[in-house]
Amino acid sequence: MSVQPAIGSHTHEVLLSVGTDTHKFIFTTEVNQVGEHLLQTTRGDRTFSEVFRFNQRVAMNVTTQVVKYYNRETVEFPADVGIFVTPETALSKQKSFEISSLANTDSQQSKAVDREIRQRAIAIVEKLPEAVLDEAVKFLESLYVKGEPVE
Repeated sequence: MSVQPAIGSHTHEVLLSVGTDTHKFIFTTEVNQVGEHLLQTTRGDRTFSEVFRFNQRVAMNVTTQVVKYYNRETVEFPADVGIFVTPETALSKQKSFEISSLANTDSQQSKAVDREIRQRAIAIVEKLPEAVLDEAVKFLESLYVKGEPVE
């Protein structure tokens, strides 16, 4: 793996060797201010997502290296970022989802934690300047995941 600046100021060209093949991807880093905090997001292009859709740990390791490079932290290249597996191998190693493990959770404790987190989030949002409220709400909505009961 290697990383070098690309065309834009917040883009990087990432070269990865997978077996005997070499792939080139473009990564983009965005830094947005949410309240008093800066939120940095780094992501690979669509091709990167497609190539590594069954190798999420490798994708995470690649992204971590790009983030370090962007932040001017010490990164030694070439870097080993993991073992690439075929889609068939990845699917065969997936663990089955067991509902029984969810039934053992303490719902009272979960509700208390949810309530505490909700109160902390509300307190943070209430302190935000009016100018960034719309952006903050859009960001929070993007994090919301609605779960459906499994039968």
